[in-house]
Amino acid sequence: MGIEHGWRSQFTATEPGISLGIYRITFGLLMCFSLGRFMYKGWIESCYLETKFHFTYQYFHWVKPLESPVLMYGLVIVAMVSALFIALGIAYRFWIFTFFLLFTYLELIEKSWYLNHYYFVAIIAFLLCWMPADRRLSMSQLFKKTIPKHVPKLFSNILKLQISLVYFFAGLAKLNGDWLFQGMPLNIWLKAKVDIAWIGNYLAYDEMAYLFSYAGVLYDLSIPFLLWNRRSRPFALVAVVVFHCMTALLFNIGMFPWIMIVGSLIFVTDKEWQHLFSRLKEKASPQYLPAPQQGVPHWLKALFVIHFAIQLILPNRHLLYSENQLWTERHYRFAWNVMLIEKTGHAIFKVKDHPSGKTWVVYPSTHLSTIQEKQMSFQADMIWQYAQFLKSEYQASGLIDFSVYVEDWVAFNGRPSQLYLPLDLDLLDTSEDSIYDFVTPLKQ
Repeated sequence: MGIEHGWRSQFTATEPGISLGIYRITFGLLMCFSLGRFMYKGWIESCYLETKFHFTYQYFHWVKPLESPVLMYGLVIVAMVSALFIALGIAYRFWIFTFFLLFTYLELIEKSWYLNHYYFVAIIAFLLCWMPADRRLSMSQLFKKTIPKHVPKLFSNILKLQISLVYFFAGLAKLNGDWLFQGMPLNIWLKAKVDIAWIGNYLAYDEMAYLFSYAGVLYDLSIPFLLWNRRSRPFALVAVVVFHCMTALLFNIGMFPWIMIVGSLIFVTDKEWQHLFSRLKEKASPQYLPAPQQGVPHWLKALFVIHFAIQLILPNRHLLYSENQLWTERHYRFAWNVMLIEKTGHAIFKVKDHPSGKTWVVYPSTHLSTIQEKQMSFQADMIWQYAQFLKSEYQASGLIDFSVYVEDWVAFNGRPSQLYLPLDLDLLDTSEDSIYDFVTPLKQ
């Protein structure tokens, strides 16, 4: 009875909202920096402006970039400003919705740039849209005479649960033969880092790949529980910082380590924050009159239930198929498959006109950027999309009855290259879903 009451109280109790406010600040500042970094590195041009063709997501093929470079830059700048205002707590509701819509739009434009942490940011922004994360530590407090004394604890627990699911499904995904018994793909990546000072010489040993592989599984599967537990939380927070700093040092994975480090702050309870910053709180806390406490509306609870039902379904879609998901990549995205594969491919397309018998060889680099060509060369749905692009191009040139074929060789986790799709497969006779059925079985 006591355990049940303690568990239920996690979702019915209230708290001052300090943890939620600190998470809002760090999330907003990190997103502001990330978008500024995106512009600084010239990725607006390479991702949105320099290519004629974009790989779009299924059901979102209607999402297109703005044609004007000025508008695209302006859109990213607005998203960056909205992240800053989120951190400051200025017109929070307006700016968090703005950030969510703009960031999601930017990520839906180009599938070849998909990264798990972009998807994660969009999810967190969506959840924050429905949370009163500006009740504490925000500039909006300065303009309000009354502020609810507490916020429902459900909100911070929703964020904790989302982060826990990311870790847990990432750990489950690592329970595969390549990761556990071959040390792949870490065996490849670590040996490419032997020039790192102090530890580089040790990374050349196969044993290090196995050590990092098993450490990664243990970390992902245990860290959510350690962060939730009050006694183990201090050690877990140290582990989060050490683990993600190490991954940032060894692997080129962008902002992901810092996003997860910031995410761990939500697990620090309001009481713990008050204990750490008690003196600062006494000096900096605004004087306010407590307003009537509001609960969580039933419709919002239903929305969260639907959200997490989707979050449980998406990472498990591949269980409907007996194939090797890491090879076919069917339902690979939106499933927290983190650092599981090392793939390289080389694809050449052929367009054959049936009435004349003429054949044209098409090199993807003619139309695609470097990252588009790289990602397309080992992902079946993107190969299909490029074939559809070629169909429209050659139809515009006057061809009516023709086929599109691909010769695509793919190397996977240290194995020799093998043919990815049959040479005689007319890509125009397949669909975005059925193309995976034609992927040749992986040779072990």
